[in-house]
This record gives sequence, structure tokens and C-alpha cells, in this order.
Amino acid sequence: MAANLGQVLLQEQLLNEEQIQTVTEYKAENHIHFGEACVKLGFINREQLYDVLGLQMNLPRINLNYFSAELDALRLVDSETAYKYNVLPLYVSVDELALATADPLDVTAIDLIIRLTGKKLQLVLCSKDQIDSALQTYYARLEQETDTAETDEDGEELTEEQTHLVIGIADEILRESVRTGVSDIHIEHSEENVQIRFRIDGVLQPFKTYGKAISKALVSRFKVLANIDIAESRKPQDGRFEYTISKTHKIDYRVSTYPSVFGEKMVMRLLDPTKGDISLNKLGFSEQAINAWKKACSEANGIILVTGPTGSGKSTTLFATLNQVSSVEKHLITIEDPIEYKFKYIVQGQVNERAGMTFASALRAMLRQDPDIIMVGEMRDRETVDLAVRAALTGHLVFSTLHTNDAASTYSRLLDMDTDPFLMSSTIRAILAQRLIRRLCSKCKEAYQPNTVELESVGIQTETGTIYKPSTGGCSQCRHTGYKGRAGLYELLIPSDEIKEMVKDRKSDIEINKLAIEQGMISLADEAHRCIFEGNTSIEEIKRVL
Repeated sequence: MAANLGQVLLQEQLLNEEQIQTVTEYKAENHIHFGEACVKLGFINREQLYDVLGLQMNLPRINLNYFSAELDALRLVDSETAYKYNVLPLYVSVDELALATADPLDVTAIDLIIRLTGKKLQLVLCSKDQIDSALQTYYARLEQETDTAETDEDGEELTEEQTHLVIGIADEILRESVRTGVSDIHIEHSEENVQIRFRIDGVLQPFKTYGKAISKALVSRFKVLANIDIAESRKPQDGRFEYTISKTHKIDYRVSTYPSVFGEKMVMRLLDPTKGDISLNKLGFSEQAINAWKKACSEANGIILVTGPTGSGKSTTLFATLNQVSSVEKHLITIEDPIEYKFKYIVQGQVNERAGMTFASALRAMLRQDPDIIMVGEMRDRETVDLAVRAALTGHLVFSTLHTNDAASTYSRLLDMDTDPFLMSSTIRAILAQRLIRRLCSKCKEAYQPNTVELESVGIQTETGTIYKPSTGGCSQCRHTGYKGRAGLYELLIPSDEIKEMVKDRKSDIEINKLAIEQGMISLADEAHRCIFEGNTSIEEIKRVL
């Protein structure tokens, strides 16, 4: 092994032949590993050693600041063994244990842990200092887990150890939320405990449950981070904080509290500015739809609307579109609530109602800023709609969102806000209704034969392909949910002259929708059927979102 490691160090030009000889002699004299000898002699540092070991043994390397160990894995290896051999169990599956180590050549430790656990080992490299620190945190938490759940619940002060435990739990929640792609974190109190749930792919999933004794302290920890008054628990409060992943990567957490019977409910929304570089071509549009959408969005003026319920991906589509149309030759200005992604060549503003910065007031100010393209986060009221229409009529291209069930019902929604039907028909260039559906896990999905009732529940009359469902219990790839990732369903309405006339005549949503489909619009239902027969999603998932 020493010669092989030496060869890698030579190949990477970290050591020369003379240094290799010096290390070999030093290693023999001091009875230490070749890599350790390189560090002791000052030829390389530990970071370089771990990089080279990873190359030599083809092992992944992790940073424990951004990775969380599972308590189930820790229970397999007692703390004495873990401390002695400087290893940290990370996670466990049916037959495999992931183990962080600073010394993958320690055969004694590896053999012992295989015997102790009865599992195959998946080794990952990590620095000794990080493992030392993590061992103290995780095994202390493991030892106190049961005690914490039984601590007095009548508001007594936490001990110093419990305070450290709460900080550790809060850090774990933040790390795991980033690692697993969470959109929202929910902290919910009951009479017995406090439950943490993560919204992943649009669905809330249990993460961890902790004893009632730390519930208030855990909420207070996040309130401190978000600069929220910890003494005030009788009224809702809002705040925010940043969580640093690396020097160039920070996650923004928007925090909201709500008083409840058993304690303050808290929701934290994750906003990752690095995800703003979104391509329209990667959102799952059909070729026909994306070409029509791009054409509509290249108009010199008018209103472009993206519609759907909360959590349907409207913001993602809108910003992918803005990415497409923005350039140094155009002045693009926005008002958002909140700012989710940051872009070059776009002037972005954020709603601040306390300061009088609403969608409507911002839009009024934006019209005096010589814009080419305007984006309004949401059309919430008549004033905002009227100003958007006025902007479109005076030569601006305006993007915004609405909450509607389909594209055609956008017109009736605007009529409810007293928008003139003639002005609607004159300014609206395109309406995109959408939903987000969970994708079936490609590794564990199961083909099956649905009955007639199931098929009719989503409007399928005739089967045209194999239909799949999530497997019971899922697999490790999909966190045992049966689903992994999400895809978009899109319904694009480009108003024809006939549809514009129907709008002026205040025809119903049903009539407008019928004509749009006759003229070639692909409905959300048709898109859903395609996804079912392509094996991308399940009947149950379509029933959930439609």
C-alpha cells in the first residue's frame, strides 16, 4: 500500500523521489502509516493526504459540516469503539453501513466493525478533526435522547448539556434540509412532543420527533437566528436568516411563527439563490409548447401570465422565462415577495408593506423607471391588475402570476377583480397553467393493472401503455416514498381572435376552454395521461394534484 500511495503522490507531483525515500525511512523508524509520515515530515498537509487517499482507493470524501449522521447507524457501534478507532457511522441500510474514517487502511478497525454490525462497510473519507468533533456531538445526543423525552415539561431551564443538545438538533435540521432538497421545514407541537416535518417534492414527510422538554428551546433557537423576539409567543412573527454552506453558497431561510395551543408552530421556507440559473428547456415542456411559449414571451408588449395553486412551480417557470428574455440591451425590473433567485441584468425589488412597498405601489414606481420588461410577483388586487394592463397598453411586456385552476379560468378571475374584458382581450398574450407532480422512483416502481374505477377517476377511457404505481415501502433511493423528483404539467393557452371575441362577450370558462382545446391546446388532463402512460407518475399522484 505504501508504494502505491507513493506512486500517487509522485503522479500528483506532491512529492519527489528523494522525499519518497525519506518518508519510507521515517515510517519504518516510527511505525506509522506512509501517509501519516508524509504529514509529520511536512511534505503535505492533511487535506492533501485525504485527497490522495481518495484517489488511491477510489473513496468518496465528505465534509461533516454539511452531512448528518443517523442515530440508527450510531446505535450499531458503541461510543468506546468509535472513539478508539476514530470512525463515525453515518447511515445504515438493510445490509450496508456507511462509515466515515480518516484512516481507510486501518484493517483492524474495519474488521472489528464488520463483526460488530454484521454489515458490509461503505467507507467514506473524512478529516480526523471533523470526526472527533462529530463523535462528541452525536454520541452525546444519542445518550441523552431518551432522557430528553422524559425531562420535566413545566418550563424548567435546560441544563448546559441540554442547551448544547438543542443547538446540535437545530444544526442537524438545517443540514438535513439542505441535503435532502427540502422546500419547507415544519416544527409542530403536541401535548407529548415536538415533531419536525420536511416538505419534499411538495409533500410533507416526517423527519424526527423530540421530547416536549426541548420544544420551546428549539423554537427559541431558530427565533434567535431569525432575529425574532423570543419573549413574544402570543402573536405571529416573521424573520429570516442565512445558513452558510460554503464561501459562495448561502441558503436563505424565511421564518414564520403562529401561536397554537401546545406551543408556537414554526415554518421555515428555504430559498436557494444558486438555483436561479434555470433553463426553460429543462422544465419538461413539450416541443410544441415551449416554442409557442418562447414566441409569446418575445412580444414587445402585453401580459404573460403563469397560473396555478400555491406550490405548483409558477415562480420557477417565471424565472426560467426571465432568464430567457433578459439581456444587457433590455431593462428588466421586478417586484417580488420574497426575492427567491438573483439574476444579472435584472433590477429586483421586494415587497415591504411596513414601508408602503406593495405590488401596486411598486408597479406605479416601476413605470417611471423606463422599463422594457416588468415582472410582478402576483396579481393580488384590482389596483395591481389595472396598473399591469396600463403598462401593457403603453408598450411594456408584463409577466405575473395568478391563482387559478386552469388557463381558461384566468379570465373569470380577472373579471372578479373588475377588469375590463376588452382590455383583457387586447393585452393578454399567453396564459400558462401548471402543476408539479412527483415522479415515480425509476428503481422501485411497479407495473400493475388498474381497475375501471381507478382509470375513470383521472378521466382515462382507454389504456394506451403500461401503468405503474409506487412500490410499497419504496427503496433507499427514494427515501422509501416511492417517488423521487418532480416534473411539470403544462397547459398553454395562446388566445386566438375567436377566443378574444369570447372574452369580450364574457363567455364562460367552460366555453373558452372547449374552443381552446378544439384549436389545439393540450389540457392539463391530457398532459397527466401522457405522464401516466410514459411511466413517469401514478394515478394516485394525478388525483392528488388535479
